[in-house]
Amino acid sequence: MKTILSVLSLVVSVSVASAQSFIANLDGAQDGGGTRTGSGVINLTLSGTTATFNGTFSGLSGTVNTGGFHIHAPAAPGQNASVLYGLFPSITLNPDNKSGTINGSVTLVAGQLGFDIPTQLNQLNSGLWYFNIHTSTFGGGEIRGQILPVPEPSTLGLIGLGLAGMIGLGIRRRFRA
Repeated sequence: MKTILSVLSLVVSVSVASAQSFIANLDGAQDGGGTRTGSGVINLTLSGTTATFNGTFSGLSGTVNTGGFHIHAPAAPGQNASVLYGLFPSITLNPDNKSGTINGSVTLVAGQLGFDIPTQLNQLNSGLWYFNIHTSTFGGGEIRGQILPVPEPSTLGLIGLGLAGMIGLGIRRRFRA
């Protein structure tokens, strides 16, 4: 029994201690469709209350607005929400001003839009946050992508290892009896 508890404790502690990974695939269809032509991908890593993100975007029909890169929440796909975190200084534009890279981080702050940090984390883990890039052509947003959790293979492996250990102990006890 002690072995089972030790294995489960290890699995839980490793799962909790590791950073969480998320991904957002941005396109115009998620932001209303029509003549929106851009696309992009942004990876986000959450460690504690710090969200670090990086990615690229290209093919925008207009130039990126000053202040035109945000995380919006809470909203399911196809629904709109208010800006939760402004991220514009994190964009590096290419000379065409219609493509570039995104690198930066934001620290989650209690009280954003009235949400405490546990609520924000729950929204993020539930896929209710999205990245949005606003341009001169589409002031309300040209490309958008829901921020979705990426399953961690190591966590799944540890759970499998824990289950295999429990099955092994059950078989061992059966042969002892």
